[in-house]
Amino acid sequence: MKQKNIFNIMQLRFFIEVAKHQNISKAADNLFRTQSAITRGIQELERQLDVQLFERHHQGVLLSAAGYYILARVQNGISYLQRITTLIRENRKEISIHSSVEPFFLYNQQRLIIFLTLCMTKSMRNTAQLLQITQPAVSAAIKTIEQSLGIELFERNVNGLKETLLCQLIKQQIQLCLNEFRPLQDELSSFKGQLQGSIHVGALPLIRSDILPQIMGQVTNKYPDIHFVTYESAYEILSTQLRVGDIDFIIGAIRPDQSIADFKQHILFSEDMIIVMGKHHPLIRQSLEHIKLNHLLKFPWILPRAYTPSREMIQKSFEQLGYEAPLPTIETGDHALIRGLLLTSDLLAIVSRSQMQHELQQGDIVKLPIKLPDTSRKIGISYRKQAILTRASQIFLDQILIFTKKCKYS
Repeated sequence: MKQKNIFNIMQLRFFIEVAKHQNISKAADNLFRTQSAITRGIQELERQLDVQLFERHHQGVLLSAAGYYILARVQNGISYLQRITTLIRENRKEISIHSSVEPFFLYNQQRLIIFLTLCMTKSMRNTAQLLQITQPAVSAAIKTIEQSLGIELFERNVNGLKETLLCQLIKQQIQLCLNEFRPLQDELSSFKGQLQGSIHVGALPLIRSDILPQIMGQVTNKYPDIHFVTYESAYEILSTQLRVGDIDFIIGAIRPDQSIADFKQHILFSEDMIIVMGKHHPLIRQSLEHIKLNHLLKFPWILPRAYTPSREMIQKSFEQLGYEAPLPTIETGDHALIRGLLLTSDLLAIVSRSQMQHELQQGDIVKLPIKLPDTSRKIGISYRKQAILTRASQIFLDQILIFTKKCKYS
């Protein structure tokens, strides 16, 4: 989880209630707070955000344009915390907690950060050291959440603490909440006319070497206050990060299965997988047109990792051609590693064309004229259906859709 700004969550809850009633007195009554506490909270939030959220009138308050601009994002963030009591009730029907109870005990950002840090370290001592607080403070924060929800968050084992299933559900909601609030100040700066922000992109191998660098370069040239953070991991890891809002997008091969029903996807282009070799490979000495698939099977191979969609596609393609798929000497999707291996060895590789587009154009890598049937893959960009994209993220999304349409990748 990334933290650029730490906001007072209770003050954000005040903001929603005042916006709803357009009256501080009604908001105070609904939240069981004094009017002065609500007023001070709103003033402190405005000071931290450096913006006026409400226009004061003798009959009450009205949202300012800036307040209206961030309202949906703040509501979304708070709703993730409010859903926790419902999740508890749905999964533990014997617990008497009512789903409509306002979870005031969760509107404490320090408590939430302690909880998430403990989930990461699995140790109260390490959590205390990392956050520079006392171990009793960690214990007290966790105890407050457990007692308020009526559940145990962790189980003890020989390796430390282990998250319960309910703990994992709660963690996801808290991560979504804090990540929703992360871009608030950047969004308000953009609202004021200074477009800025961070875009966190999960980049799968075949998109990193050609399209993504061009798009990122175009965006940063036009909007110098937008910066990118990329994440290079397996799809399973990236999808988990996307699901909790730690990253904004995944770009790469589209997964058609039901596990991504909560993602929105845009297809950018489709392409077949190809067989390639380095320019100094022994096969270069003969005419490429005369090379048959069975000639290749005596050489060592680089293939995608086992159990990935591309590897399964290759397996079926070879079977369709009447051959057993080669056993790989090296399994990887790393572009730089594949390139280096092809240029310095007799290895062959099966890759996506876009993954080696530059090397193919330069002549460092050579494509073999052997078609692998049914290896077409859809390449696209994915993000959460429920996500509220920032101005910066929307610009990036628009730019990549325009770019791929203009270039007519296929």
